Amino acid sequence: MRLVTRVLATEPKLMADEEAFRSAYLGREYPRPAPVPAALKVAATVSRSTFQGRDVFTVTPRAAGSPWQVLYLHGGGYVDELLPVHWEIILQLVRHIGATVTVPLYPLAPEHDHRVGNDHVAAFYRDLVGRVDPARLVLMGDSAGGGMSLVQAMRARDAGLPLPARVVLFAPWVNVLPVNPQIAAIEPRDPVLAVPGGSLAGRWWAGADDPRDPDISPLFGDLAGLPPIDIFQGTADILWPDSLLIAERIREVGGVVNLYEYDDAIHVFVAATFTPEARAAYAQIAAALDSPQVSIGRGTQVVTNPSVMFSRALALRLVERSTPWINHMGARARVELASRRARLPWP
Repeated sequence: MRLVTRVLATEPKLMADEEAFRSAYLGREYPRPAPVPAALKVAATVSRSTFQGRDVFTVTPRAAGSPWQVLYLHGGGYVDELLPVHWEIILQLVRHIGATVTVPLYPLAPEHDHRVGNDHVAAFYRDLVGRVDPARLVLMGDSAGGGMSLVQAMRARDAGLPLPARVVLFAPWVNVLPVNPQIAAIEPRDPVLAVPGGSLAGRWWAGADDPRDPDISPLFGDLAGLPPIDIFQGTADILWPDSLLIAERIREVGGVVNLYEYDDAIHVFVAATFTPEARAAYAQIAAALDSPQVSIGRGTQVVTNPSVMFSRALALRLVERSTPWINHMGARARVELASRRARLPWP
């Protein structure tokens, strides 16, 4: 993971410049979801339907899967549509737990705010729990989608709807206000996120409402009476302090929460699916769901030592593949082998 961080650090962060971030999103053509990658088509069938006029993807393992259903809410600062990085995560969920993964696309900021986005997902959740067994349903999301997953769990509880069996969060954005005093010390080490653009995206999502509204920042909500929650969080991520804080608050109200911290891991590190840290996280999820890992397409490998440093050969493969996940929420350009090989800071 340290090498990944060092490669990403050579790229500019769009979120570091508020005006550049504003210009990139205001007045844009509304984004489309990334195409389904070939590897996922090999592992699963991917169907596309609509709910209230918006697309929903359903990913079903081709091989014998598990009884688990995952409702996945993608991240992207509430401003980006389903990205290639999210398909990478979904593929690993199919491979590691054999789950059927349902991915509803929700209204994004700045064109929409949290009221429209959360209401859409809440309506979809109500429809879904009428069709699947909630005891086999996992509500899952990354970054902004992680924050929204927690919001939706609280909404379902308040509405008296059946709750999912578990909530799994990857680096959740639980407070759109960057007010945690520990953020400043971490931001220089975070190669993906930055406060200026993140703060603007949070304000867009809040709209006319107080950013402390629990529908926007679940850190300030009632966290009692929720299903068991698993949080996978890297320490080279400005969202880490708030993950610590929300885990503490969940425990204070008697909730069950498991916070898995990974030293020097980046924001949503599980999207770097070739890393030992990501593989260990997926293995942990499979264990929590008592799901045997499924071999689909190519075998999965569990690496139990997350501190393993990449070999030079693996590092070159990382760069050569022009990995799509580095575009997630910050780094602007893909790494190209020809232009980067000479500059890589080899250990």
